[in-house]
Amino acid sequence: MPRGFAHGNVFRKLGGHQRRMKLLKILVNALIKNERIETTFTKAHETQKYIHRLIDIAKQSTNDAYTKDMVGYWADDDSNKTKLFNVLVPRFAEHSGKYTRIAMLPTWHIKDIDDHKKMAVLELKGNPLPPLPVKEDNPHTLQNVLIAAAKNDWKAAKNTQSVSESSS
Repeated sequence: MPRGFAHGNVFRKLGGHQRRMKLLKILVNALIKNERIETTFTKAHETQKYIHRLIDIAKQSTNDAYTKDMVGYWADDDSNKTKLFNVLVPRFAEHSGKYTRIAMLPTWHIKDIDDHKKMAVLELKGNPLPPLPVKEDNPHTLQNVLIAAAKNDWKAAKNTQSVSESSS
């Protein structure tokens, strides 16, 4: 069994319950305000769950007491609350989920701590920001050149083998 399975753990610890909730509130507010944040992958993945739930709750009703309580808890200032109800809820009215997208960034290596961090960008779909670049395969890298040469050699060997079998 691979290491890292969290059997029975519903969420990541992120430094304890109080610190975790404070951190998630900050990240949710930043995502509502800016519509794109850059953080570690674990924080982005946890924030994604909470922003999905918050948008689902906000889509239910704006006058419901439960909705007001949840939005009041997660959205700290009034500008985030109005943006949630006036911009995000109408944008995602037709969606049934998957309101965000996580894009992985290159791994950062912090020399002082000697720690590797998986970084990610978490963004709301349909935001007015320019799209994130999609990584394209470069056919001229050494690895891709060697793979292409190996494929060509394999195809040539296969073709010569089939020709020799059919002629005999």
